[in-house]
Amino acid sequence: MMFARHDITKLVGTAIAVVALGLTTVGSAAADSTDDEFLRTLFAEGIMFSGKAAVIERAQVVCAAFSTGASPASVHTTMLTNSAMTPTQTALFMAAAVQAYCPEYADQLFS
Repeated sequence: MMFARHDITKLVGTAIAVVALGLTTVGSAAADSTDDEFLRTLFAEGIMFSGKAAVIERAQVVCAAFSTGASPASVHTTMLTNSAMTPTQTALFMAAAVQAYCPEYADQLFS
């Protein structure tokens, strides 16, 4: 199924909003590591993975792509092409990755 560019942008924007709401709970345990919180977010969203290290590395790829100026649509397409995730899961994964590892790029998901 092909998505128009604005559909992907809306999907990614919605995903980051959903993930952000889930991550901003009052009184969350300060002892939780970023990796653990990221993995819990994926699990809560129904995104299954086989290796923790590999999925965390994949999240870092999302951040690296944004750091080079890649657009959300471009990152989404790349991540979708190289995974077994659905378009929605890919958008949620991207949003969780940005929220956990590179929140400085969150504004790009809404533009």
